[in-house]
Amino acid sequence: MTPMPPSQAHDIWEKLYGSLRVLAEGAGGSFAFVVDQGNGLWCVGLPRTPPTIATTPQNEAADRFYREEVIPRLSALRRGERIEIVRGDGDTGASSDRYVAISCAAIYMVVVWFKAPFSAQLVRARIKRSLAEIEALLVSMPPWGGPGTDAGAGKARA
Repeated sequence: MTPMPPSQAHDIWEKLYGSLRVLAEGAGGSFAFVVDQGNGLWCVGLPRTPPTIATTPQNEAADRFYREEVIPRLSALRRGERIEIVRGDGDTGASSDRYVAISCAAIYMVVVWFKAPFSAQLVRARIKRSLAEIEALLVSMPPWGGPGTDAGAGKARA
């Protein structure tokens, strides 16, 4: 997965980073991110951290999330179906990943990641409260030129 290239000076990207940082902090998460249907990682927000693109461990987590959760739901996501995913026990399978994810704008997943148990109801409410702002920022960002950013994807974001 390749992180989005907008520079830290890019106003919209910085606002998106700030929204994700506040979401992660408010939900008690380790970080929050947005991934699209083509495995484009648009932004990772780290609690109590100024805007940065130095998020390699988080990028790897986002890539696992994409493989395990988005790929099996790609057709539903592309149809604009609302998708909510909660993985809270951390004890199933080979992974101890914990997260809550909700789709938005037909092609994106907003995800809050955790290191410890959490209240899924609280996190879902926090994400839903943040979705309008995050969605508005996502659809106003220019495409980054990777997979899924062709004319059709641009129209889906608009």
